[in-house]
Amino acid sequence: MLRDLFAYRNFIRNIVLKDLKLRYQASVLGFLWSLLNPLMMLAMYTVVFSTIMRVPTESNFTFFLFSGLMPWIFCSGSVMASTGAITGNASLIRKVHFPHETLPVATVLFNFAQLVLALLVVVPGLVLMTGARLTWMAALAIPLLLLHLVFTVGLAFAISALTTVFRDVAHFTEVAIMLLFWATPIVYPPEMAPHALQIWFRASPLAGFTICYQDLLVHHRLPEVGLLSTLVLWTAAALLVGHAVFRRLGRSFAEAV
Repeated sequence: MLRDLFAYRNFIRNIVLKDLKLRYQASVLGFLWSLLNPLMMLAMYTVVFSTIMRVPTESNFTFFLFSGLMPWIFCSGSVMASTGAITGNASLIRKVHFPHETLPVATVLFNFAQLVLALLVVVPGLVLMTGARLTWMAALAIPLLLLHLVFTVGLAFAISALTTVFRDVAHFTEVAIMLLFWATPIVYPPEMAPHALQIWFRASPLAGFTICYQDLLVHHRLPEVGLLSTLVLWTAAALLVGHAVFRRLGRSFAEAV
């Protein structure tokens, strides 16, 4: 798989660039539209949880929320978009011979590119506006983000392939993402959750990534070794199982789509 992806790296890059251009084509604000969604969510949740509901939260709640929300938007957006990575390219699959893995990978990279562009703009702005303090540990969020990228690619492989057989996967994924958002400590500190939910945090890779981002960016401490080890295992499992599902169902993509 890695050999094929490397050989078709220009093909993947062209797909990502094409999608980026189409997304902002004929748009006055262009890339700024990609910032509106996370910025509006940041503003809304900050007001609701720190002003209206007055839930005991972090002192710099906006930056705390940002540390978990931005990676979540990337992962959930990639997973949701991957439901159409194969079914939405039926004509290309039927007419052109190429590694089909490039399609879900390009979908994830498209969302990853938007995340990187948003981080370059939002992080400096939040640091100036909220007075958030970043230490050298913030640099460790980069390898964590790359691990998150590989994990998301594994999910995209499985979901994009399963959608060709069961079209309801797209609807199920949409509902699951909504439920998992509230079962992940993004808008509340993990310590506020009941004991049973904290056990879930230890097992859920989505919660694990969020807690690690919060540790590095907000609490200025290294994540627990056990939690990082669990995330590495989850990432390896997602990639191996996801690609196995993709290869098995990929034999009938041309007929299924």
